[in-house]
Amino acid sequence: MKKIFISLFVVACALSYSCKNEGSKHKIEKQDMNGPEYTSKYICPMHCKGSGSENPGVCPVCQMDYELRE
Repeated sequence: MKKIFISLFVVACALSYSCKNEGSKHKIEKQDMNGPEYTSKYICPMHCKGSGSENPGVCPVCQMDYELRE
């Protein structure tokens, strides 16, 4: 009977140790939505860095047609 209690205690300790909450160690980066790829009248559907124009055209990075920003 004593061995059963010791075994249950060891299992409970191992379980509580493995389930401890350490929180997230990953940093969440905020996306900068101030560049021309977000603020221009015509934007690339893929939001390629540095793309976007006030006139219709083609994205210089991915070669997709610009779309009118809504």
